[in-house]
Amino acid sequence: MESIERIAKTPPFELNGDAVGGDGYIPVMRDFLAKPRVARDFQDLKADAQRLRALVQDTDRLTATAAEAELEAGRLARVGDEHRHQRLTFGLGVLLATLFVALDALPANLAAQTFGLDVLPTWGITAVIVGALAAGMWAVTHYKGGWRRGVTIAALTVGLLSIGALRYWFLWVTAGDALAAVLEAVALTVFTSMMVWLGILVLSFTRSRAVSAAEHTSRRLRKKTEKLASREVELGRRLDAAKTEFLADAQLFSFRAFQSESRRNQFLDYVRAELDR
Repeated sequence: MESIERIAKTPPFELNGDAVGGDGYIPVMRDFLAKPRVARDFQDLKADAQRLRALVQDTDRLTATAAEAELEAGRLARVGDEHRHQRLTFGLGVLLATLFVALDALPANLAAQTFGLDVLPTWGITAVIVGALAAGMWAVTHYKGGWRRGVTIAALTVGLLSIGALRYWFLWVTAGDALAAVLEAVALTVFTSMMVWLGILVLSFTRSRAVSAAEHTSRRLRKKTEKLASREVELGRRLDAAKTEFLADAQLFSFRAFQSESRRNQFLDYVRAELDR
């Protein structure tokens, strides 16, 4: 417990035109703190005030960090997407694109069965086909223009036509009906093309990984700031309530210690000064 001897001197109070030094209230303050409950409340108030000041500093520091993170996220977003068309987060966009390309696994397996291999190698070729389609989707989205985009689109088109040809060959050999094989191969190729197009569309509306990471960091810091701010408000409310109760005890004590209302008020001012110190 902070001893009375360590209570700092306060500016002199005016009493009926005479200066009464703050030291004159130290013995009275010592008597007031002689009760264990009052002394414990005094120390709790001082400790809570110290925690509140530290919490305010942490909140201010974290608020500044969160603001800087938001500015950085906005800067990265404008660099990669000037018109802010990208609405999907990186994780959600990749998940949807993966789902679209995975839907073509069974149709791609028909093309892989053309080679007449065992089950395991056939599914391995299927995985290669699906992976190539996914890579083509990413490349078309990544290359915004120029000859690289043109070459990627041309390669993806050739790949889709080749997959359609492999499906036709497998269906014709197994079914023996050329017309039915053509129709089914065309239908499956159109389905694959739609899945690829949807994947490209989704990826074109997906933020980059760096932007999503920066926005995630910004949101995380903002949530931590809000939690600290709520803790600050709650601790401030509790501190005000406890301070009011402590000052009420000090006021009751002042009625027993002083006859003059001015001395009582000055004693309460002294107690407030010690609490705020």
